[in-house]
Amino acid sequence: MKTVNVRDFGAKGDGCTLDTVAIQSAIDACEKGDTLEFSGKGIFLCGTLRLKGDIKVYIAPDSEICGSRNLAHYHANGFYHNEMVDTISLIYALDSDNIEICGGGKIQMNGDAFVNFDAWCPNEVPREEMIKEFEEQTVVGPETKVTRPSQPIFFNNCKNIHIHDIRIFNAPCWTVTFSNCEDILFERVYVDNHNRIANNDGVHFTASRNIVVRNCTFLCGDDCFAATCITNTKGVCENIEVSDCLMSSRSAAIRFGHLYSVVRNVVVKDIKILPSNRGISIFSGDDGIVENVKISNIECKTHIHAGGWWGKGEGFIICAANAKGQIKNVTLENCHFIEENPSIIAGTDGNVDGVELVNCTFEYKEGYTHPYFKNKMDLQPNIPSLQPAPFKEGDTLYTFGCNNVTVNGEKINAL
Repeated sequence: MKTVNVRDFGAKGDGCTLDTVAIQSAIDACEKGDTLEFSGKGIFLCGTLRLKGDIKVYIAPDSEICGSRNLAHYHANGFYHNEMVDTISLIYALDSDNIEICGGGKIQMNGDAFVNFDAWCPNEVPREEMIKEFEEQTVVGPETKVTRPSQPIFFNNCKNIHIHDIRIFNAPCWTVTFSNCEDILFERVYVDNHNRIANNDGVHFTASRNIVVRNCTFLCGDDCFAATCITNTKGVCENIEVSDCLMSSRSAAIRFGHLYSVVRNVVVKDIKILPSNRGISIFSGDDGIVENVKISNIECKTHIHAGGWWGKGEGFIICAANAKGQIKNVTLENCHFIEENPSIIAGTDGNVDGVELVNCTFEYKEGYTHPYFKNKMDLQPNIPSLQPAPFKEGDTLYTFGCNNVTVNGEKINAL
């Protein structure tokens, strides 16, 4: 086992020279058990890099991998993505096991180079409210997409991946994605993304299993944590633990499930959610199943940010409305929600079955964009447009179409 320093292969680390070829040469020279090292107070500008298995990538605290702002410096990695089509990455690994990325350094993705910030996405919010958000330096968006690196850090069909003690900034799309992977430990990672860029999920697991995410910070325009089966609709995402994280999102801080996803055996605990459009999001569509989810010790505050973001101030939403899928056996315990619209449990003909709330508290608080969404439900993606809802002033929980919902042991809803 040896250390392979990218500078020894010609990488300049001066922030100006494109170091892609030199870095890839260093990766290719690594053998089983070797450490690929970025060090020496450098900014290593590069395009697409292909990792191999059985190596450690060490980014020293004074070093930075910097993604190019020129799309021509990236290339598709050959994986067909059901949502993104061509998978264009900054760093990727396919069919490779035993990879570690660590060191305290930084990965800068320059996502703002790949969006149109002149876009205008009012989504029923008057211009004066959008301007108010600009003045308060919050957020307007999501911004119009252009061609971009679609999966900046991407793993497919990999096992035993450990990412820890690094800082990631400004992703143009899903920041870190694990597709069809097993045995993943993701800890002490700081993700800080531009809050006007759509789809820049902090970490997204799809059709993967045996997942631990802990002691992380996620500041994202889109979902902070997501578990779905988008890249493999026949797969299962299962055995997931998320704990001790700080999150803020313009969509959902935590998302489980999608239209055709099977997600099961989930534990979420000790999470603080700063003002987000939506706190916790559990969805199922046709053929989707989300089951056996336990969520505890959550402190969540929502805010309806102007623009076309999903979520309208719900502390949590559990939704299988307008679908044949199922959501079952979900428990929320010792959770506190400060929310701008009621939390929602929504099903069709009882396909949401077995939701238990224990020692959960709700505080209703209107924000300045609230009048434009009052008495409206956002059930996207199951229903693509806002729906009218008979919310009453001060309502904190709204349910329909579900079965076996209890609050502190008392049944509150039936079909």
